Amino acid sequence: MNPKVSIILTSYNKPNLIGKAIESVMNQTYSEWELFIMDDNSNEKTLRIIERYLNDKRIYYFNSQVKDEDRYKTTRYATLINTAMPMTKGEYITYLTDDTEYLPQRLNRMVKFLEENSSIHVVYSGQLVCRVDQHFKTISKFTRHTRGKLDKAANKVDHCSVMHTKKIAGEVLNKYGSYWNDDPKYWHNGDAGFWSRLNEVDSFYPINKVLDRSYKTPHSFQNLNAYLPENIPNGTLVKGLSKDIYLIDNQRRRLITDDMFRRLKYDSKKVVEVPDPFLFKYSLGPEINSTVFKDHALMPNYRLVKTPHSARVYYIENNQKRRFESSVTLRKYRFKLQDAVEVGEEYLRLIPNGTLITHRITRDTILPENVLFRVKHNYFLSQENSFHPISYKVLMKLNLTKVNSVSLQEKETSFFKKGKSIFWKIGEQEKETKWT
Repeated sequence: MNPKVSIILTSYNKPNLIGKAIESVMNQTYSEWELFIMDDNSNEKTLRIIERYLNDKRIYYFNSQVKDEDRYKTTRYATLINTAMPMTKGEYITYLTDDTEYLPQRLNRMVKFLEENSSIHVVYSGQLVCRVDQHFKTISKFTRHTRGKLDKAANKVDHCSVMHTKKIAGEVLNKYGSYWNDDPKYWHNGDAGFWSRLNEVDSFYPINKVLDRSYKTPHSFQNLNAYLPENIPNGTLVKGLSKDIYLIDNQRRRLITDDMFRRLKYDSKKVVEVPDPFLFKYSLGPEINSTVFKDHALMPNYRLVKTPHSARVYYIENNQKRRFESSVTLRKYRFKLQDAVEVGEEYLRLIPNGTLITHRITRDTILPENVLFRVKHNYFLSQENSFHPISYKVLMKLNLTKVNSVSLQEKETSFFKKGKSIFWKIGEQEKETKWT
């Protein structure tokens, strides 16, 4: 018997939740379904969980085998859905993610609605959202209620709460040549692009009942992606889902060994958690390990260094050393002497000299890189001797401590060029900052 409903479940590295998602399908009161588990090359722990359920002949498994360095090139869950869609046999299509579960009546209620209203092609329900901590203990809950008939469903309905006919999906395919738009610009809201396509054919009709439950963990994609700028500034410490910590240095990611993390006096509170696709889009640079102290060219940028028997402190920038004019200069830019890494005198001599860092702000001043400045209520990051406006939410995302920002007068900003703004490209408009 051909299944009436085809379910497309997208999965990536959620071993603690994927089993609940699959079981929620198996526990449905409606049995005429097929399930496509579209896994995006998850870790072994996740795959072992999935394997437990593959004896059910209604469940099909697909592994994308995508390479890490290719993850950022498309919106992966949209790509997986597009891969699954031609394999579906059901009259109705619906979706699930590895951090969501259906309530037992979910399929039954949606199929019944569509069967009783043959002119309708898309139906959606309410959703219970549970915010949980790293131990999956519930912190808070809220309900996404239905909003009536929707002619513009984009950014209003989660794709785990939708069922549509295969017929309407075919009309989208005929018009656009694909189902979901997997352009990487849709990473944060991939369903929104598809909903706009569906809305060209039909409205979304509500079932005024909660039919699925979504778990938002600290490592949910939307949490990790929120307020992350398109280009992560150099000097940022980052990590993905694994325990490995990297430094973004010259727009490459450099793995830092545990020992060197301590020896170079990095602060664990500064590490920014990011989604894997955006971590792996940065090519791998030389590892930051003990060889750093044998080869000066491998010393990471944006570190303070000094020798044991000298009061002089230097800032490594663009693979050169820039000396601070005095302790006043060090304090001016909010650097701390205790953060300086001690190196040998011969080692230090091998590092090329850069310009002197002075505390006086004039037209001739060459600012230290990667310093946060504040002018009234506006923030700027120094890069290439320019001020780059940075939004407050991005600042917080990057763990840049506003209390350590360097206060400037407006007239001092006129000495420098205004660089490209650093802002979140999704849901945050770039605002013009006053510039004297």
